Amino acid sequence: MSNLIKVIITVTCAAALSACELLHIPGPQTPVNDAPVEDANATYLCKTADTLEKFNDYCQLDRWSEFLLNVDGISWVERREIIKTLSEAPADRLQKVLLSQAEDTPYANRLRAQNWIRALKPVMDEQMQKVITVMVEQPSQQLLELESAITILSRVNTRQEKTISELQETLEARREELETQRDQVEQLLQIEANMSDEKRGN
Repeated sequence: MSNLIKVIITVTCAAALSACELLHIPGPQTPVNDAPVEDANATYLCKTADTLEKFNDYCQLDRWSEFLLNVDGISWVERREIIKTLSEAPADRLQKVLLSQAEDTPYANRLRAQNWIRALKPVMDEQMQKVITVMVEQPSQQLLELESAITILSRVNTRQEKTISELQETLEARREELETQRDQVEQLLQIEANMSDEKRGN
């Protein structure tokens, strides 16, 4: 199970427990007034009819965790095909974002999901914006930065290995040159010694 799923499930449970506590706290009855009352269900992410129409079931945080649990363990290849079938409607785009959060999602596709999030935020209510930022966008951005750093480091190491290999080849070639030159000098010295011996013999 991915870290994102664990985080969403944990927050969903915590929010549900908090809502139950709010509903069962005893106290004196207060007169009813016309002031707006906050929904006790803290997992409800849509505060306007327009947002509710755009996101439907995904106004409930537990729908996010349910969706992630259903796709957990599905390979990226399969998830990619599901993404292709989804439209650009807000609820579908949100699903595409969630489908792009597993650890095996390629860098480019995770980056594309970040762009989808930025496009979705303006049509989300504040609570949903906070949820997608904290639970999806920020962790995904950290993974992107980590992958980018690893890629850069890998390239640096590759260049260093190539440089070391080239230096080793240069040193080996130079060693062979020196060996050849030494053989040539020894041959010349041997010729001169033989010539000196011949002169003395005469």
